Amino acid sequence: MHMIFLLFQEITGNGRKMTELRQVHEKRIFVETIVSLLPREKNALSVSFLAMLLRAAIYLETTVACRVDLERRIALQLGQAVLDDLLIPSYSSFTEDTLFDVEIVQRIMTNFIEYEMVENRFGFNDEEYAPALASEMEKVGELMEDYLAKIASDNNLSVSQFISIAEVIPEKSRITEDRMYKAIDTYLKAHPALSDVERKRVCSVMNCQKLTREACAHAAQNERLPVQTVVQVLYFEQQRLRQVMNGSLADADQSSADNNPVTDEVSSLKRENQDLKFELVKMKTRLKEIEKCGDKSAASTPVEITTPICSDKPRLRRKSFISSVSEKLGKLYLISFGADHVIMPSGSKGRYKPISRDRRYSIS
Repeated sequence: MHMIFLLFQEITGNGRKMTELRQVHEKRIFVETIVSLLPREKNALSVSFLAMLLRAAIYLETTVACRVDLERRIALQLGQAVLDDLLIPSYSSFTEDTLFDVEIVQRIMTNFIEYEMVENRFGFNDEEYAPALASEMEKVGELMEDYLAKIASDNNLSVSQFISIAEVIPEKSRITEDRMYKAIDTYLKAHPALSDVERKRVCSVMNCQKLTREACAHAAQNERLPVQTVVQVLYFEQQRLRQVMNGSLADADQSSADNNPVTDEVSSLKRENQDLKFELVKMKTRLKEIEKCGDKSAASTPVEITTPICSDKPRLRRKSFISSVSEKLGKLYLISFGADHVIMPSGSKGRYKPISRDRRYSIS
């Protein structure tokens, strides 16, 4: 056992020491023998010890079967692992600034998910084991999100590698997306030269509906995020406010004193919604004032109404009511006297002159 720790100290030293081929072969055989003698029971060894053996096996280039065995053992107890256990450096390049071995961690996480599926298939997720399995899944999800945020600052980490690690994390193990958002923000900050398409691919692994209010407030002002992601965050936050105001969280208002954080969040969301309504009323009032000003300016402007006027015909004078009546009476007057009267010109003294019927005309 002491020799294993000495070997681990040699691996984690400054650079890889050049040793003779014979010594390397002896150490490789020693590690492979230790791994073959390990007990097969679950939780028989700590994850930290298994991770140390895995680093030694990778460094000494042991057989593939030896490394795969260690990866499966770690996957069985991944719920007990810590972040340092997964930070396995990549020994492909013998430089001081080494990359973390992303593929090994991805395989470990894949094996863990397969074991969970087998347990669910054979009915191990009954009422007795279901809470423990759910708690372990959430713990592993948080661990992988922390691992993703840790390796995101590596300038040599490609977009495909980042997405491959993010996609292997089950969504049901992520209660909120705050840790995933932190990892994405760290990666975008460390890689400012990414194109819009690449930034959209990176942000596609995040579910904006599961962000908390604090994360939404930060994402709405984050210039590193693409515009489409910011719009989604704002949309789901507004939808959450509507659900609160529609009474979808009415049970939270009637909760006891133990649920004070929930009631405080509901009241704070209500205040924000009231502020939004107040701003909307102010905008409507301002719009009405602008419309009134436009109507006044339109009324003050003279409008010419042109009517067609015929210049050839003179404008006829309209008869009054008295003149029309007097004209009718004159006609009736002529009818009443008949041919016995002759209308005289207006310049003569008499209005009419009777004609004698007794006058006879002589032929002579």
